[in-house]
Amino acid sequence: MTFREWTEWLRDLPWLLRWFPLLVVLRPIVDSLYFLKEVSPLASPPYLVGVLTPILAITALVKFRFPPFGKVDKAIMHWSIIVLLNCFFLLLYDPLSILAIEFLLKLSLPVYLFFFLRLLVRDLRDLHGILQSFLYAGIFIAAILLFEVLVNPIGVEESRGLQRIQGSFGDVVSYGMYITFAITAATYFYFSRNHLLAQNKRLILIGVVAFFGVLGLVNIHHTATYTVFLLITFLFLLFNLRKGSPSLAFAMIIIVGIAMSYFGSGIVEEKITPLIQTDLAVYSGDEDTDRLLHGRVGRWRVMLEKFSSESVPVQFFGYPLKFDYVYQFIGIGSHNDFVRMLFATGILGLILYVRLLFVVFRRNNLLGPAQRFLLYATFAALLFYSISVTPTFYAPFMYFTMAVFAYTALPENLRLQWKNREY
Repeated sequence: MTFREWTEWLRDLPWLLRWFPLLVVLRPIVDSLYFLKEVSPLASPPYLVGVLTPILAITALVKFRFPPFGKVDKAIMHWSIIVLLNCFFLLLYDPLSILAIEFLLKLSLPVYLFFFLRLLVRDLRDLHGILQSFLYAGIFIAAILLFEVLVNPIGVEESRGLQRIQGSFGDVVSYGMYITFAITAATYFYFSRNHLLAQNKRLILIGVVAFFGVLGLVNIHHTATYTVFLLITFLFLLFNLRKGSPSLAFAMIIIVGIAMSYFGSGIVEEKITPLIQTDLAVYSGDEDTDRLLHGRVGRWRVMLEKFSSESVPVQFFGYPLKFDYVYQFIGIGSHNDFVRMLFATGILGLILYVRLLFVVFRRNNLLGPAQRFLLYATFAALLFYSISVTPTFYAPFMYFTMAVFAYTALPENLRLQWKNREY
């Protein structure tokens, strides 16, 4: 999709839908003003966007006719019921608290966002428009990254003996997410434009994104993003071997092999080993298993032991049913999205969440090769980030993931075509 095609697509959208791709483009700027929350919550752009997003999404859901429900919609609706029920419990416990409202908006974000995107994503053109928006959002990320690397870091934190740049974002995960979005979109467009552009032209976008991606990776030192980047690269090679250009895949393998033979040992020693040295010590028997994943395993064990001592209704429906201060359990403190989901929605909610992931993933056999690659890459990012981070709590991550999920929910006659929309 060219810039002209993207702007034409934007103009074709009603205003109640057009705000979303514009928000995707501006979201890195919004997130970079995170520090303004120290002045006042009312002065924080992320907080203001967090309040306006559900208002605009629900307004669109009220105004426009929703498409017929399918299997994906039903699976997400079943999970949504338990999520919204726990949001209600939070409000009953702490009705006038800003913290409760903040958690209400974050917990319910995947719910209202998915159903809003079901209105927006009606065909392949809409999916391409949103993915293109993420690439444009990456321009700001690339500019900030270049400034931090070449001029002066804006924000630095130290972890495991390494200095990690994070701009003016809340943490390095923001950099990692946008690197993931950009490489996923770029590799997807390589496959989807197979019959529209020559291979060398399609590789230009991947080359540019890969350059900034690697530049970011070696400066943010984020294990989950390293892993996801490698997984998407592996998927790209695999799909080229099977459906695309085997010669390109073999050429990339040779180039990477030569590069690793010259620079690999230094990169591993300086950039990778400090991130996993504790895990290596555990495997060698020098550290306790609680120290795995930078101590996260020990944290999960303690938190899960406490959760298992709660009443049966709390275990089944989630911590909010306890009507107590439980924000440390249902927020990012667990550093694992499945554990957080268990605490926030109980055993029932976790089962329904895993079920909806299974329902969405099963749609892969109904997709074209390019869209199947996109779904696999999105799942790789969601699942591997979920091990050590809480991606469902990060709005940009949900923008991308729910857009892909909304596309997979389309009936077969709409998925692989562009059509005139009707509301």
